Amino acid sequence: MKTRIALLFVFMVAALLVSQAMAGCGKWVVRETTDYLDDPIFEDAVADSTGSSATVNADGSLNQNQESNKTEVEKPAAAKLEPVADLAGKWKLVLQQEPKTSMDLILIQSGDRLQGYGTLEENGADLPATAMGSVSKDAVSLEVKLSKQKQDYNLDLLLTDGGLEGSYELYDDNKLSRSGNATAIRS
Repeated sequence: MKTRIALLFVFMVAALLVSQAMAGCGKWVVRETTDYLDDPIFEDAVADSTGSSATVNADGSLNQNQESNKTEVEKPAAAKLEPVADLAGKWKLVLQQEPKTSMDLILIQSGDRLQGYGTLEENGADLPATAMGSVSKDAVSLEVKLSKQKQDYNLDLLLTDGGLEGSYELYDDNKLSRSGNATAIRS
């Protein structure tokens, strides 16, 4: 009988704790009386990108007055970002080394950032890999990590007619083990 009462007590306490935890699950509640949303760095970044007097409408669209639009026009041309090359898609990279090594990557681009996944083919074996990097108007910096080995390929490539050319460095356990030339074409 005592174990049933103890079990009932534990069950009720657990039910109370779970019900309180689920009360706000999946809902974002903004309260006017809290200051946890105060972030001066974020507010400065918003002011820099949209103007200090920009506000957000109830539907989520940006509302700027004429003064903030005037500020945007007066910004120097050097402050605006250069356009970057579009590298999203499937790529085949060939590393000039022995044994011959190639990578098939699918790259996803967001602005000047790249990420992706694929396989590295070495000695007839396909090894899973992930890629992260950045792209500018005419250059690409890419780090490809092999999931199962502690190998990282750092690639510095330049855009050419229809592809990429440059160099790579292979790091085994964070130590440079090999380097050479690399080329890439869309596949």
